Amino acid sequence: MNAKSDWRHQAEVSFFSEGKTIVKTAQQLGVSARSVSAYLNSLPHYPAEVERRKEANRNRTDYYREHKRAKRKSLEVPITGESLRQEHETAVRILSREKFYNGY
Repeated sequence: MNAKSDWRHQAEVSFFSEGKTIVKTAQQLGVSARSVSAYLNSLPHYPAEVERRKEANRNRTDYYREHKRAKRKSLEVPITGESLRQEHETAVRILSREKFYNGY
């Protein structure tokens, strides 16, 4: 196996088996990302792998979106007169401390 076909075999293993990106694969092999991409695009099973990765990313994105939404809802606190008063007093203390320590 010569050096040219060797990096191609390693690129296939890195991309398909190890799940690395084209850029990471190219950096690892010391070959340009364009060369790795052109080679992988010539393989018959490349489009299926790209679609599989897109679907996995879509699922992960949906999961995180729902997780953030649920977390945001659990943190919601009703605004009352008492909570506004407490926030105001805290802000006054912070501003007073800044004025005292910064010499305004």
